Amino acid sequence: MKKIFIKGIKGGTGATSIVANLACALRKSDEDVIAIDLDPKSDLGLHFGLSWEHTSGWSNYLSFESALDEFHIDDDGVIFLPFGTLSASTQRTQKTIESVQQLEINDSAWLLFDCPSHQDIQNYNLSSHDIVLEVINCDAICHSLIYRRLLQLNQSPKKWQHYFLVNNYNSACELESDLLQVWQSETPLLAPVHVNKDEVVKESTAFRNVAVNCAPFSVAHDDFETLASWLVTRAADND
Repeated sequence: MKKIFIKGIKGGTGATSIVANLACALRKSDEDVIAIDLDPKSDLGLHFGLSWEHTSGWSNYLSFESALDEFHIDDDGVIFLPFGTLSASTQRTQKTIESVQQLEINDSAWLLFDCPSHQDIQNYNLSSHDIVLEVINCDAICHSLIYRRLLQLNQSPKKWQHYFLVNNYNSACELESDLLQVWQSETPLLAPVHVNKDEVVKESTAFRNVAVNCAPFSVAHDDFETLASWLVTRAADND
């Protein structure tokens, strides 16, 4: 199984929309995909068409086995598991990650985890085959946080592959353009692809769907297809 952990370096970077669109882009390439919401905001299901009224998820059950009915499948065939409404400790979150891997699913399946920005990724038991995408925006706050994170990563016994993924990039903004150029030339671990700003991402979410489905000829669609292809290559290099 190929595990991708996606989290924002801070709140509001658009990590959840990355998870949902990436899941659909991979699924359209006939990949088996399971998306798991680890964020107490429990927003991931809305992108896959889950009704506004549905609030329960794995956190509402005492054990993972009793939460199996909370798995859903969207129109594309993406299987997803909402977080729910109750709080969950780091230990219980890690138990959920481990339990998902033990399901009877294809060994080549993709597991995408929507991780909360406030939780340290080092709390998860990650392996050298796991990929972490830390979502950033081209702004001064993220610029500062990137270098703090690099210091933390350099001081930790990191095993996993860690990349910073630029999201919601506006090439018409001079500051964003300058920051991206600086990061591309000076920042280690920057993913070689980025996701451009596209209003269709907001519009599709309003209809409880993803940009990959709503606008097949959009910039966002192309960006997520490129991101999916890059991750397929990275995963193949790990095998």
